Amino acid sequence: MSDAAPYKGKSPFTMLSVEECVATVAKQVLGPLGVEELALADALGRYLAEDVVSAAPIPAFPASIMDGFAVRSSDGLGTFPVDAEQFAGNDVGPLQPGHIRYITTGSAVPVGADAVVKVEDTLQRVKSSGEVEIDVLVSSKAGANIRQVGSDTAKDEVLLRRGCHLRASELGVLAALNRSCVSVFCLPRVALLSTGDELVELGQVPDESRGQIVDSNRPLLCAMVKELGAMVTDLGVVKDEVECVRATIADAFKFADVVITSGGVSRGNKDYIKEVLEELGELHFGEMCMKPGKPSTFATVKSAENQPRLFFGLPGNPVSCFVTFKLLAAPAILKLAGMGSLRSPVYPRVDAVLCQPVQMDPVRPEYHRARARWDSGRIVAESTGFQRSSRIASIAETNCLLEIPKASGTLAKGTVVKALLLGGLRPEAEGFPSAPQAQTALGSCKRRRVGLLLLDTAQSSKVTEVLRASLDGPELREERRPKEAEAVKKVVESWCQEKNGLDLVLVLGELGVGNKDAEVVDTLRNMVIAAENVADLILHEALKETPLAMLTCTVAGYRHSTLLATLPDAPGVGQICKLITSLP
Repeated sequence: MSDAAPYKGKSPFTMLSVEECVATVAKQVLGPLGVEELALADALGRYLAEDVVSAAPIPAFPASIMDGFAVRSSDGLGTFPVDAEQFAGNDVGPLQPGHIRYITTGSAVPVGADAVVKVEDTLQRVKSSGEVEIDVLVSSKAGANIRQVGSDTAKDEVLLRRGCHLRASELGVLAALNRSCVSVFCLPRVALLSTGDELVELGQVPDESRGQIVDSNRPLLCAMVKELGAMVTDLGVVKDEVECVRATIADAFKFADVVITSGGVSRGNKDYIKEVLEELGELHFGEMCMKPGKPSTFATVKSAENQPRLFFGLPGNPVSCFVTFKLLAAPAILKLAGMGSLRSPVYPRVDAVLCQPVQMDPVRPEYHRARARWDSGRIVAESTGFQRSSRIASIAETNCLLEIPKASGTLAKGTVVKALLLGGLRPEAEGFPSAPQAQTALGSCKRRRVGLLLLDTAQSSKVTEVLRASLDGPELREERRPKEAEAVKKVVESWCQEKNGLDLVLVLGELGVGNKDAEVVDTLRNMVIAAENVADLILHEALKETPLAMLTCTVAGYRHSTLLATLPDAPGVGQICKLITSLP
């Protein structure tokens, strides 16, 4: 009789904490992969491999901000003949002395004119001869209603940074710079396979008498990898034979940057993944102290390139597979794809209030699947129900993982726990945005506290007027600061405290893509939990004024219970402010 034990016993691997496992993986991701040049239309979702610099000022010519009449400011008030009509894209020469010229939004201001008077500040007269004259009712200072050369973007200004995620808005910026091609990081190549004699392909009928089940993990993993933008190769189901497992994984490493398997990592007699990885490369850990996902495995295999090939052996239970992919594999794939700094977090870690009691585990901390939403200015999390690792329904509509500590007992409803946000927050039950006539959390308060932070030379009169009318006389704090990140941060911190913070903070000023602007925008974004719908609403309204609003950066989100939003210092800011004050 052989001396070898017929069954595997206790795991030989040291069980590492989640933090240790995440750090181990991060240490092996040395940086983004190679660089390739893509047409702009093909670059959506990729990560920028270069700093994008403006080759010319924007606008390249003095442009009218609104429909009106180009004038010489020195002519003052009076009645003037119209020498021509200036539309965008045409040139009718210099402005004639003693005349004014009709001009449309975005058109080049003619030589000789130094201001634009809006249509609303004029009256039209038609003489008996049919000649039209215009009464200018408001005097203008030089530069009024004109976007000067380079006022949006200066020549050689950095607009997009290396590592920036190219969404539709960033492609709009590149198009405004007339960039038809852009350098991006290459996509990681990810190979996926499942192991298990009990698995049948999707669409086949499992033989339940033999214990067969449909392989749901591989379609799940394929979809999650595609969501990250990586290239996927599906290697199918591999039988529980060590030679098959070894050959399939070895072949996968010949072309893939990342190999992910599902199943075969526990202590069963047909679980060969760890054994094979110890032969092919370096196995960094084989057990993780968390629930679900204890047998998760990570290894690396040397390659001809500097970056080693990465291997993630995920558990076979579908929920464990989902959670460990999110915690271990997804951040690594995004870093290989070029996402920002290697030190930047993939998931925001926030405070969330439990909607119901949650049982704790005395042995391991748990990453509890939940659905997070806004509720009265805070994040609340509703459990997805029974959390057994085989119950795949518990991941449906999950947008956060609650960090439930290792302990005996139950966390009561209303307890605040840490949560990793996997996606956007769900809207409140009433929907978002609410109907204009509906009372909102802010609008229903008898006394509102609002802070208005003015950047540089931003003018507050329109916003102040709207605030006082919309909010029925709020307590209004107003401060002016230079467009400097540290100065802005101090004011926002003082106004958005966890206790006794203001209800609403508005930052008024032009935030384009200049270096100082980018520093302010990054600072604000790092201080709030993004409310993307609010930001989209602001941009939508701003685009009604000018298509170049796409070059401005909008920040909207919550810091504790305070809603913060940036507003452009533009003619339509009053309407935007009205919409913001109608939101919860």
